[in-house]
Amino acid sequence: MYRILIVDDEKDERNVIRFLLNKYRFQLDIIEANNGKEALIQLEKQPINILFTDIKMPFIDGIELATKARELYPTIQTIFFSGHDDFNFIKKALSLRAVDYILKPVKPDEFQQTLCSVIQNIKTQEKERAQIEANTELLKTHILNRLINKTPLEKLKNEYPSINFAYLNEYSQMILMQFDEPFFDRLPKEKDTLFFYQQIEEAIPNFSCDFIDLNPFQIILLLKKNRDNSLHTKQIATRIQKKIHLEYRINCFISISNEISAPYEMPRLYEEMEKYIEDHFFYSDTYAYSKEATSIESKNYPETDDDLLQAIQNAIKFADTVSFRQNMNSLFEKYRSNLEISHVYVRFLFSKLLQLLCHDLPLYDKRTINKTMEAIYSCHHFSDIEEILISVQNEITKRLEEEKKSPKHVIQIVKQYIHEHYQEDLSLNLLSEQVYLSPGYLSEIFIQETGCGINKYIKNLRMEIAKDLLHSTNMKVNDICHNVGYQNLSYFVRSFREHFGASPEKYRQMERKMKENS
Repeated sequence: MYRILIVDDEKDERNVIRFLLNKYRFQLDIIEANNGKEALIQLEKQPINILFTDIKMPFIDGIELATKARELYPTIQTIFFSGHDDFNFIKKALSLRAVDYILKPVKPDEFQQTLCSVIQNIKTQEKERAQIEANTELLKTHILNRLINKTPLEKLKNEYPSINFAYLNEYSQMILMQFDEPFFDRLPKEKDTLFFYQQIEEAIPNFSCDFIDLNPFQIILLLKKNRDNSLHTKQIATRIQKKIHLEYRINCFISISNEISAPYEMPRLYEEMEKYIEDHFFYSDTYAYSKEATSIESKNYPETDDDLLQAIQNAIKFADTVSFRQNMNSLFEKYRSNLEISHVYVRFLFSKLLQLLCHDLPLYDKRTINKTMEAIYSCHHFSDIEEILISVQNEITKRLEEEKKSPKHVIQIVKQYIHEHYQEDLSLNLLSEQVYLSPGYLSEIFIQETGCGINKYIKNLRMEIAKDLLHSTNMKVNDICHNVGYQNLSYFVRSFREHFGASPEKYRQMERKMKENS
């Protein structure tokens, strides 16, 4: 409800205005003041939308009051009413951008028309402000997306001089969420990503953050400095992960950044978060990662011995030397200083590991394996057992390196498959199956060879194809959405705006306008 302040030193005049407001059923919160000084107190106490004031009054006249009112509320709508048809007064009123100048006695029809016009002005201003704010928020998200993807901060400031970049200093930490499948593209068609964030806010009261949709598999939550600090970031991440699993039955792996001391650090922190989250394929029972958490949780050994042995076996099968070394090191570290485990069990476990490693090594016949097992059972220190197994590990690694395909050739196959199947569901697991590599290893060599992750590569390709279709065809946006592999139109439109800084329809209009002008 809008608020009107009626100012006149004659009560009868104020009563007439109140009567007319009620007669024409204007839904307004009515406040009165009998002079300019009292009116100024009311203005300072609460926001006023409409100032309806006489000109000649004691203490502070209407012109001075209107001047002070506009200083307090630049968009306030001012209406003067006076018994003096004086050109100088009218001229001053116009200089203050008054809506109207009504002469006493007030004519009801003129009053009704003026108030209707004023209320319409207020509504129009509110709509324009909302549109400006929406466009500004969109640009801010677009800037964040580009900053995360290593666009220099100074370049962004030069490109968007109208944006106040101080908002980048509002963030304290980032949370990276990664899914095994394109989660946001699977939301019901009547929902969008904002619906999902509302669910997160319901799960975590007083939680304040912004978000960036990086691609269908990843989003970043940007935690604000003024948020409720009663919960540790790790607790927040755990709650989010449980909420997603409970509502959607999908695994979400979450990585937590260090504190953000300056905006330019965001790209580096994002890379670190991606590195933390890469460990999820061999830390099978862990879902939330951070630099602090990684160092602490590694001592809790969430993975069982069977998990690690299976991971080592899979690494050999897929010729994934990175995963092979990581899981071997994890097993060594687990027992290197573990004084609570029986020496008999340790010897049994690493004898079992030896059999697994030697299964495909032609140099290790049954006699050699038995001799090596005897050596393990004869060791007095774990370091001696580790030395024997590392020797075997090195031989395995050498063989895997020889058998592995050329990374460039593998990446070329993956790229070709993406270009031929971009309209379909594409996941890291699906792509890794095409080249017989583990998902973790494929992800690593893809970044090494191309400089970007697979999910980002897929999104960039789809966005470029969508842009070309908007430029060269008359296809509907909904059809283009499905043509480039998106199922959820709302998510596609949001992704396009964040990528190019304009919605698909707006982009098409700009392209056509540029074509007409050329």
